Amino acid sequence: MANHKRGDSFHRLASIPDTFADGYFVGWAVTSQIRTKPGKLVAELACEWDDPATTRTLSLKALDTTAWTVGPVEMDIQFVRTSDGFVLSTSTVAFEIIKDITRAES
Repeated sequence: MANHKRGDSFHRLASIPDTFADGYFVGWAVTSQIRTKPGKLVAELACEWDDPATTRTLSLKALDTTAWTVGPVEMDIQFVRTSDGFVLSTSTVAFEIIKDITRAES
């Protein structure tokens, strides 16, 4: 994953692999977090399906990132089947939050 500039809105799309049938994740709760390498929470991302019927593409967003910590971070996506609590997480992705040069203040 590419670096992310603090202050820019965060928006990534995650595609579900073809090994899962269309609609496989209907009825699952989806969460995603970004944490520093020591594990401090940076953000809880808003997770929404592009099409809730097919559950093929997941949108991950955080509009305001001005308070995010500059430095290395990690994130993953966690799926919890609500019927029985079965948990499935993606691989962990590492990237850097870097400072933004252009800001509103002068």
